[in-house]
Amino acid sequence: MPELPEVETIVRGLRARLTGRRVKAFVFLSPHLEKKQVPGSFRPEIYQGRKITGIRRRGKMIIISFDGQLGLLVHLKMTGQLFLTDAGQKMDKHTHACLKFYRFKKELRFRDIRKFGFVNCLALTRIEEKINRDLGPEPLSLSLAGFKLLLNKHGQKRLKNWLLDQKIIAGIGNIYSDEILFRARLNPFRLAGSLDEKEAGRLFQSARRVLKEAISLKGSSISDYVDALGNRGGFQKRHQVYAREGKNCLRCRQEKIIRRKINGRSTYFCPACQS
Repeated sequence: MPELPEVETIVRGLRARLTGRRVKAFVFLSPHLEKKQVPGSFRPEIYQGRKITGIRRRGKMIIISFDGQLGLLVHLKMTGQLFLTDAGQKMDKHTHACLKFYRFKKELRFRDIRKFGFVNCLALTRIEEKINRDLGPEPLSLSLAGFKLLLNKHGQKRLKNWLLDQKIIAGIGNIYSDEILFRARLNPFRLAGSLDEKEAGRLFQSARRVLKEAISLKGSSISDYVDALGNRGGFQKRHQVYAREGKNCLRCRQEKIIRRKINGRSTYFCPACQS
């Protein structure tokens, strides 16, 4: 599933190319997107003639703003892709929505092999209500004091689960939680409330460093993720624990990376460095 760095990369690419563009046509190509609309949603046709006024990320979601207080809330889930391509490029069966623009030779397509993602057509006020209700603060906007407060408030959660809980902190998923905990030298099974001041500071700095580095390399392409222009990311080349089960730890060079399940999620860590 695309996480904060991947979604941020997509947003930056789209924002630079689509802000100010006016919609020529917006169509759903698959019935399942219609079924995923929430009560009060608009029909895609209402966006015709509307101008894109902004594109931003919140957690793992993409918010596209239009004049007239209209918005699109996009979640890529596991295999979703949101990218620009030439208007004449042939669509495959996994392309489920298409946004065309006046005086622009490219179009925005939503593609999703497993169909878990969604594109909700909502008023911007409804989108704000939803994200404020469902998501915690952004990890790169939190102060150290705010970060420690959340650790203590949800102290009975294991660190891995604490990082994954979108209501506590938004945007981190399976890949980056493992990489963050490895660099912070913390065991994923530890309780969030058990960290001392030094350990909490280490986790805070590790989260910031990993996420910023991943954004600079345009995210991790493990399977389906591509950026706004269809290009793969590069941070997967710097993964130190994720999906490295049975390989030597890159830090201690003594132990092998092991994989354990925490609440059904595969978790990779070094038993020596993260004891």
